[in-house]
Amino acid sequence: MLISNFAKKIFNSFDLCLASSKESEKNLRTLSVKNLKYIGNIKFSGEVEKKDLEDKNLEILKNKTFWCAASTHKGEENICLKTHLNLKKTYNNLVTVIIPRHINRCIEINDLCKKYKLSSQILSDKELIQDEREIIIINYFGALSKFYNYSKSVFIGKSMIKKLEKVSGQNPIEAAKLKCKIYHGPYVYNFKEIYDLLKSYEIAEKVNDEKELYEKLTKDLKKSEGDEDKTANIINDMGQKILDKTTEEINKFLT
Repeated sequence: MLISNFAKKIFNSFDLCLASSKESEKNLRTLSVKNLKYIGNIKFSGEVEKKDLEDKNLEILKNKTFWCAASTHKGEENICLKTHLNLKKTYNNLVTVIIPRHINRCIEINDLCKKYKLSSQILSDKELIQDEREIIIINYFGALSKFYNYSKSVFIGKSMIKKLEKVSGQNPIEAAKLKCKIYHGPYVYNFKEIYDLLKSYEIAEKVNDEKELYEKLTKDLKKSEGDEDKTANIINDMGQKILDKTTEEINKFLT
């Protein structure tokens, strides 16, 4: 807006603008963008390759009670480990899988586990989960989809840290497509619209602290398999419709 005339000239050079969110649509409209439409976030149309989900650790985790904390930032692992300690009172074979947003923090998280007197393992690619390990800290890229595929319940980070409020949130779509119940903290600025949508389908839910996360996970871990397939189908159908409509709009300019 500081250079609004220049910005309007640039944005008016596009034949078609498809906004990824209602907020983006509103912002682009203030720049008088021509032929602006909101169809939906195309990220919903992404597909997960089944071959990318294969991992021998699935067989190990099948015999455990486990949950996953993904894309965690400094400060959130404390919440996860406190949640683990509370859940451990009920589940003897509990495993918590932590996938930090920045894997160079693995040693720091491992030291934190020692502080809480929890047995932990920093897991590299192709390694197997060891017996009697309570906390598994993922130390390689590309692991999210595999562990989402295993997990009934997932906490997605960058959502509990107040100082990150204006840049908060991580993308929950992949977890939703892989049938996870998703929990997040109060700060999801970058993905608020997506979380609101998932909340409307009872796929995502906000928690404010480790006590609330513990209470939600306790209920989830007691449940048998339910309507996860139905929920995933809703998300996948939505993604296909967004992709079809996006393709339709683009094709108007190619024919």
